[in-house]
Amino acid sequence: MKVDLKRCLFLLSTVFVASSAMAATIDEADDLDQRDIGALRDWINTKRQVTIKESGGSLSISGEVRTEFQHTHETANGVNQRGPNGVVFGSDGLPIPSNGFDIEVNLMFDYRTDRSWAAVKLEFDNEAGIISGTLNKLKLERAIWGYRIFDRSNWGLDVELGRRRMSSMLDSKVEFNSFFDGVCFKYGHNIDPIGSAYLHAGIFLVNEWKEQFGYVGEIGLLNLFKTGFYTKYSVIDWDTKKFTDSIDKQRFDFIVSQLILGYRFNAFCSKKPVQIYLAGLYNHKARKLPITDNQKANWGAYLGVSMGELKKKGDWAFDINGQLLAAQCVPDFDVSGIGTGNASSIGFYTVKLDGKGGLNTIKTAGGNVNYQGYQITFDYLFTNQIDIQLSWMQSIKLNKHIGPYCRFRQVEVEVIYGF
Repeated sequence: MKVDLKRCLFLLSTVFVASSAMAATIDEADDLDQRDIGALRDWINTKRQVTIKESGGSLSISGEVRTEFQHTHETANGVNQRGPNGVVFGSDGLPIPSNGFDIEVNLMFDYRTDRSWAAVKLEFDNEAGIISGTLNKLKLERAIWGYRIFDRSNWGLDVELGRRRMSSMLDSKVEFNSFFDGVCFKYGHNIDPIGSAYLHAGIFLVNEWKEQFGYVGEIGLLNLFKTGFYTKYSVIDWDTKKFTDSIDKQRFDFIVSQLILGYRFNAFCSKKPVQIYLAGLYNHKARKLPITDNQKANWGAYLGVSMGELKKKGDWAFDINGQLLAAQCVPDFDVSGIGTGNASSIGFYTVKLDGKGGLNTIKTAGGNVNYQGYQITFDYLFTNQIDIQLSWMQSIKLNKHIGPYCRFRQVEVEVIYGF
């Protein structure tokens, strides 16, 4: 296993060197889809209430049953991509639907002792319909175990190994959609009167066939001087291996920094929690290439506000954010933002999103990058168990000189039963 030892040691050393500026964390579960509102994620976490005492620990079981409807409209150079009249067909030769109906079940299991824990999430996400429906779509969303190495009164250090979404350990509206298969260290420190601080750092496997690994870390300061202000900085290194193949070199030519500034407070009129956030992203490895019109397209940003929380019947939560993501800012396979729809699964650098099919040109470059758009999400707790979620998102091409001109919009209605 050929890991870049210098980068590995440097990243891990920051976990211990940053002990003067870190907030105690143990496990942050990614129970929901990346696009779900934060208040909904918190509500689902409260459903982990069934415990069974055995072997000196406790087992918690929770779950979600979801029914979902999506209406999607997507065009490229004015040509409809989806539906019976669309030009894109799936691997089965059938059109990509513009109206989608899904049935989903998520099961979560958590086992904890005083200093160790394990967490598993199984996702069953299938299309509805007698003819169009599926029965066999099962995904292992999370399988991790962890141990608390140090547990002091105001600081702690944890280690976790296994699989989870990157979004469960890192914060972003536009990146970290990939799975994290590797080892993660979490260090936290409560620093009075400055606030709470943390550092998450890890090594993850990208491609075991090519002995390719990646490195990522995020540091944050929360509730600075009890004002509600916070800041987070993350960096992820995909450029960890020298490739002779130009396809692999371009696909992984990314070292992405992200800085988030935010403010949390309670609204005077309703006493509802409010959060305002702003973030900027920059890819330090981007190069001027013919596919980007011989310019660097290596930046991104998003701005948003959320309000409300979900605890009991009648509660609501709302989030609206705007996003800009240039073509070379985030790897197309790691985008968690609005995107472009991309019904045909085209990559930016390559014909296919998985890197196959050869290189694209400036006219054919696609992927879920090079867009500007906005997203609105609203949640309402109809009962203590049932959440109704409405969302709207749309985007258009950011740089009209790169790739086909895309327009994308999607409305989604989802009913979630949490238990």
